[in-house]
Amino acid sequence: MSELLVYIEVNENGITDLSLQCLAKGAELAKKNGWKVGGLVLGAGVKDCAKEVIAYGADTVYLADDARLKSFVPSAYQRVLTGFLKQKNPGMVIFPATTRGNDLAPLIASELDLACALDCQNTDWESGKFFSRRSEFDGKVATKYSASGSRGLVTSLKDGVADSGTADAARTGQTVPVEVVLNENDLATKVLKREVVKSTVNLKAAKIIVTAGAGIGTKENFALVENLARAFGGEVGATRPVVDAGWTTADRQIGQTGVTVKPDLYIACGVSGAVQHRVGMMMAKKIVAINTDAAAPIFKFAHYRIVGDLVDVIPKLLKLVK
Repeated sequence: MSELLVYIEVNENGITDLSLQCLAKGAELAKKNGWKVGGLVLGAGVKDCAKEVIAYGADTVYLADDARLKSFVPSAYQRVLTGFLKQKNPGMVIFPATTRGNDLAPLIASELDLACALDCQNTDWESGKFFSRRSEFDGKVATKYSASGSRGLVTSLKDGVADSGTADAARTGQTVPVEVVLNENDLATKVLKREVVKSTVNLKAAKIIVTAGAGIGTKENFALVENLARAFGGEVGATRPVVDAGWTTADRQIGQTGVTVKPDLYIACGVSGAVQHRVGMMMAKKIVAINTDAAAPIFKFAHYRIVGDLVDVIPKLLKLVK
């Protein structure tokens, strides 16, 4: 094997951040083994993306730019990808673990008789084989997957797998057009309308995040967390139980099933520190934890620990901030 391939997802906002993370991870593996990295870009009007993909680390961009690929239809994308990948006989294909990536990865693997592992936290090359790692059973079990025999591995990687890095405009690479051959059956499904709700939250870019965990107790106490975030000029985050309880929206969820963040300051209010949440915030530079339970797991890795009821602690912090 001399080339590792990464599927680059493009939406209405351009190349997704997770695709760039996957590309960075692919480039890391390639550099370790002396391989090249190829970026797979499909869509309509995506020619301009090629330069950006090269700037972020691809040596070659395989570009399928066709009006029939404007809307994401799995059967059409599968047809183009499998037709191309059959010629390449890849040892590894990386997809971002998004709705689109997790749709395509098993379809491609099945068609090409490759192994497949979805929603993985990491992937690596060890002892002449690719391995992908993921946590299962609510984070209680760590698993390691590899392909049997000489099969290649198709994997999808979750947010936080790598830093997306910065573009290097001086990088050069090759753009190779991919032939788009589709039949009537491939286009039997049509997207009639697509509505995208504009996100008002950007936790990934936030420098300060104040997060509410199940330990806040009530929706009324969530307002205290919001006040503290406002006082610091930061964003409000939440653990999954808080989102499931309906106290805030899913776009504020941090952790294994949410987003991965790396703020300068992370204040955890009533957060126990379970591994599912921990994987989403461990890259924070400073972690402050407020919890009534002195034995809470989060205190094992927080930089500053406050043992107390947030109903008492947060008002005192607000006075100090003001």
